[in-house]
Amino acid sequence: MNNNPNKRQVPVTSRQSGETRLSDPVPMHAPRQEADAKAPIAPEPMLSMPGQAESLAIAQDVPLTSLDRASSKDPSTSIRTVADDAAGPQADQPSEAVTPPETRQKASGGGKSKVDIETLEQFIEYAYGRKGQRLKLEPKVEKQIAQNPRLDDAALSRLLSRAAGDSLLAVPRQLLLASRDIEGYPALRAALSSFVVSVMLRHPAFSDAGVKAALHNVPEAKPVADALATVMQFTPREEDGKDSLKGGELHTLRRNAANLFVTWLANNRGMNTDDLAALLFQVVWQPSARELSDDNARLRALTEVEQAAGVGLACLRFRQQAIDARSSQDKALRDANDLRIRLSEADAQRQQAEGQRDALLAELESLRVQTATEMADLRRKHAEERTYLHHGKEQLGGRLVRRLEDAVETLEVGLSALRNKTPRVEVMLERAELVVDALRVEIKNLREE
Repeated sequence: MNNNPNKRQVPVTSRQSGETRLSDPVPMHAPRQEADAKAPIAPEPMLSMPGQAESLAIAQDVPLTSLDRASSKDPSTSIRTVADDAAGPQADQPSEAVTPPETRQKASGGGKSKVDIETLEQFIEYAYGRKGQRLKLEPKVEKQIAQNPRLDDAALSRLLSRAAGDSLLAVPRQLLLASRDIEGYPALRAALSSFVVSVMLRHPAFSDAGVKAALHNVPEAKPVADALATVMQFTPREEDGKDSLKGGELHTLRRNAANLFVTWLANNRGMNTDDLAALLFQVVWQPSARELSDDNARLRALTEVEQAAGVGLACLRFRQQAIDARSSQDKALRDANDLRIRLSEADAQRQQAEGQRDALLAELESLRVQTATEMADLRRKHAEERTYLHHGKEQLGGRLVRRLEDAVETLEVGLSALRNKTPRVEVMLERAELVVDALRVEIKNLREE
């Protein structure tokens, strides 16, 4: 127990072992009021964020305490430091102040002087000081940092060295999430994203060539599902024959790396929530659920869920997808039923058309037979008429020839009578009258025929 009146120790409980011990001495702040000085010191509540808080507790081998209390508050409030949260309610700062722990100093009057974050390096340093707690930039801080969002080589080297100490990758995801809240400053947002990618490429969890290719977004990269599975299967190298990570640290690292990779996909690939939920279900959630061997293990997993919002969001997405799929299925069934009805009607129409076709074919065949018979009769009649007409023509021609021959012979007799020394005109007249009468009779016969 610490006897220094200016410092205090609070009881904290470890989630893994259940042991309760006193925390390291924490500086006491000067009391604002006498009542505050006499108030008893209550033990700090447990952390509410399972991801970053657990990784912080494992990395420092300390229990999950109130270091993550600020992350459970409304995101619209300002960022507060770990020291402020550990000091108690009297250490609360105004919401517009965004101050890193390194720049807060005690004032002579017992208060605190604050220096606002002015550079991107200070903000990233501040983020690593929070060790995985939620981050949110106030608009005036965004504007201040956006004036010069670049990191020079020296600053980048210092920050990468600081990031190397975050072996469980508790901070980079918070930086990406904070960058997504930045509006109107694309250069600042790109600088944060670039720094996080640099951290990811340097971390052993992303050392696989296919995963690096996915981060570089090149054609030969692995599919995102395979890359995420590779990250989830990461196993660190042994150091001196011993695992470099102890206890649940490897599980925490894999989970943080997977969450970081998924956040990077949303930030750089533009994947929507449904695609991300499906990806996490395929690679992370479903394999974990298959490891639950009995109902008791399933009940334990269901009742130990701490991030209810994330589970609820995923369930809502899957439920909505199921509703949409059911709606699509119902619509497809209705459409299939309508198609079956239309098919049945079309089949009936087809059968009716086939019947009409068969009737028309039979009628056509009958017409063909009838036409063929009529044509044969017409051809026969035509042949008979042609033969009859030819015979009549021959008879007519023979008769006319005989009639003309008789007329010629008669006229020649008359002409002979006219050629005598004493022409006999009466003979010629008689012969001419005979020829005329004969020709008139033939003309009459021709007209009658």
